[in-house]
Amino acid sequence: MFVSKPDDIKVEEWSTKLPTNHILVSLIDMNETKSGQKLCTACERENETESACSWCVNCSEALCNTCDRYHRKTKATKSHKLVSIDDHEKNDIPLKFAEVFCIEHPEKRIEAYCNDHTAVCCMTCVMLKHRKCDNVGSIEDAAEEIKRSDEVKEFEDKLKGFKTSLELFVQNRVDNLQNLDSDIKRIKLEVEILYKELSKHLEELKTNFLLEIAKIEKEVKPEIEEERDEMKYKIAAVDNSVALFQTNMKHAPPAQFIQAMEKLTEQKTFLENYLKDQSKKIKDSEVTFNTNEKLLEMKNVIQEFGNLNVHHVHRSDTDVMLAPVVPSVSMRSVEPILSSEVYTGLDVEGIALLEDGQVVLSSRDTNTVEIRDPNCSDVLSKLSVQGSPRGVKMTGDSEGAVAVRGHGLILFQVQNNQIHKVSEIQADVNYDFVYHTGRYYIGYGNEICIYNRNNGNYSKISEISVYNEVGYMALRDDSSLCYTVYKDNSVHCIGMDGAPVFTYSSKDLQYAVGVTVDRTGFIYVCGYLSRNVHQLSLDGKLQRIILNNFTNGPNCLTFNINYEKLAIGCWHNVLLYSLK
Repeated sequence: MFVSKPDDIKVEEWSTKLPTNHILVSLIDMNETKSGQKLCTACERENETESACSWCVNCSEALCNTCDRYHRKTKATKSHKLVSIDDHEKNDIPLKFAEVFCIEHPEKRIEAYCNDHTAVCCMTCVMLKHRKCDNVGSIEDAAEEIKRSDEVKEFEDKLKGFKTSLELFVQNRVDNLQNLDSDIKRIKLEVEILYKELSKHLEELKTNFLLEIAKIEKEVKPEIEEERDEMKYKIAAVDNSVALFQTNMKHAPPAQFIQAMEKLTEQKTFLENYLKDQSKKIKDSEVTFNTNEKLLEMKNVIQEFGNLNVHHVHRSDTDVMLAPVVPSVSMRSVEPILSSEVYTGLDVEGIALLEDGQVVLSSRDTNTVEIRDPNCSDVLSKLSVQGSPRGVKMTGDSEGAVAVRGHGLILFQVQNNQIHKVSEIQADVNYDFVYHTGRYYIGYGNEICIYNRNNGNYSKISEISVYNEVGYMALRDDSSLCYTVYKDNSVHCIGMDGAPVFTYSSKDLQYAVGVTVDRTGFIYVCGYLSRNVHQLSLDGKLQRIILNNFTNGPNCLTFNINYEKLAIGCWHNVLLYSLK
């Protein structure tokens, strides 16, 4: 599925060189057996059709009555374990993996592994080609060492990360289709209102205009749907890879396990390249409508309702859909090592990190958003705002926004370390917001208000009622969001539709404020008065208190894009950690 055929070889010849996937063959055979479809494997090779009555565990083949008798008599196979098809259907026998033989010496089993050449080998290979190698060991020891390595422990998480990325791409396509439908419905409504005002004289123009809309809808939506369906197909492929990986981890002998891991690694590389390519290619489609103002002035000069434009926009947030590169450390046991603590002279309310390491700070006492160098010591530029800035987040590589209490969101851009205001969203806001698939989710009172862009401007389209006054917020990769409630020291996770996922509270978490999420979905929340940071698992249980005994209470925190650094704002100070 993920291997490309060389140009200098025929398909038939190339396919014979591919290794047999014994696990997949066994699973297919088992499924066929359960479905009552299994025929004698040996007879099928001779183009004969006979129903199978038994199963050879050693050969992983079904046998008819005749082949069963000869299988029991032949010297090479008489010691094989044969079971009835009925027992095989009931899964009364374990899955048998075929032995793996040397490519250069087909009659020899793989028994050793050379670490110097990272190659599996038979004993003949060891004697002929690896006599001078210093690190040749048994295939069993090599497989166990690989299984114990951090890379293999996190390999399954990486595959699941691919699935998560693909699901996010699919959700992006679904959201774009919904937004496109919303755009079209809104435009149609505007057309109807305008049509009623201009009477029957505009009937022909109206008809032509609606046909143009229908044409755009017909041309644009199938492209998005095709992209969505392609992503779903890739999800199914990743599911197969995950199942294959899990089966190998549990049952495969060492040689089969290493062989399968090599193939899965090729699949992993393909998926990485595919996802990177899709993140650059994918574009959102929008339909906008500009009313012809002359319609309201003189009907005699009107020749059209207006003009329609379809915008294919690459959202910077689609880059975030990529499964992040898995670092060599596990977030479950990562230890933050304090790199530096810097006195900023600000009341730090929000913190973010740019891709190149620069630190973004919002300060309520100076009413500014500052860009600082990676050490947070030098101010590179600043943006003054009207009001008290709180939570700040980057919504793209160079785009970001800051919540200004009582005013709304200020959207900004950072170029060459200089911060510039781009626009603003007039909205009521408590402390924070999240950005998801082109929409802003802004916390205000006991609601999370959703703002969508229409004709270049953002307007409120709906709201989600929540448990209590929304504090700081964070978006999770599974399309849910978290928010803190400082009044009762709690953290809440809800779906993007408002459905509750979990609630966390603890006597050891006092005055819950800043919250962020790591690459695995673990949640980190600041206890300002308890002076600690809690790490929560995917289901909202306390994993551990990852940091404790701050001199000043932690107020806000964030990871960098590769999850190698953690930045925490503690009143006037900023603490920078490396993750080991």
